[in-house]
Amino acid sequence: MSGADQAGVPRVSDDVADVVVVDGQAQSYSGNLHEELKLVLVINSGFTVRRRGTTFRAAPGQLIALHPDDAHSGTPDDLGRARWLIMCVSPSLITEVTASEAVRFRDPVISHSGLAGRFRSVHSSLHRPSEDPGSALRRETEVLEFVSALARHSYRAGADGDGTGTGRRVPEIAREYLRENLARNVTLDELSVVTGLSKYRLVRVCTAWFGLSPHQLHLRLRLDRARVLLRHGTGIADVSHETGFHDQPHLTRVFAKAYGVTPAVYQSTYRGTAWTDLAPR
Repeated sequence: MSGADQAGVPRVSDDVADVVVVDGQAQSYSGNLHEELKLVLVINSGFTVRRRGTTFRAAPGQLIALHPDDAHSGTPDDLGRARWLIMCVSPSLITEVTASEAVRFRDPVISHSGLAGRFRSVHSSLHRPSEDPGSALRRETEVLEFVSALARHSYRAGADGDGTGTGRRVPEIAREYLRENLARNVTLDELSVVTGLSKYRLVRVCTAWFGLSPHQLHLRLRLDRARVLLRHGTGIADVSHETGFHDQPHLTRVFAKAYGVTPAVYQSTYRGTAWTDLAPR
């Protein structure tokens, strides 16, 4: 069994489509960036998270909350034994409960043991759903109540981490422009015009918000798009072309460095599985 297979195939419930769950062998990763709130609980091993130059330690069974748009790396102490339960919650679901910025934690390792237990219960319900009458309504209610509990134990982020007063508007404009131009070599001058900031301030704002420079952000968005295309069976050569890599070997090198598996191995994980992600954009 490949490392990608052991890591677990993401599952999406038909009745809670805004949440993705994974149950599999924990992996090391570097510089991950995602638009969802990602909750991770590692079993049989401690886990190290690195975010914005700071290292955090989670004991086995402690819940980890990883914010949207915040680059981070992680590794289990024991790669052979560590398993993780992952739940990715979309911003649209969070806004049904609270403001999207309300579910943020200064320390990604949540010490409240009750939340970890509640997470395991909700995760299990979504990963192995019951077909009992009323179970769909129960699952969705449990997710919403869990997000509400998270918000009660988090803090509300400040308007702007670097004091420029740009809030989240500029980071969102930059991200959307880069996403719309994945296959192009976007310049800092070009992005400066789009956002209305000087190049220096633009780099500061992006780094403060995402933990990544504009160049690094563009690369992560291209890799995220590559994963979506691979899951939907697009040929690797076509994926490299659509996401702006020079060729298939270039994509393979960068992809393997970021995720620990080649595009071919990653794609093979999803063959024959029911993946209900959104169609490629």
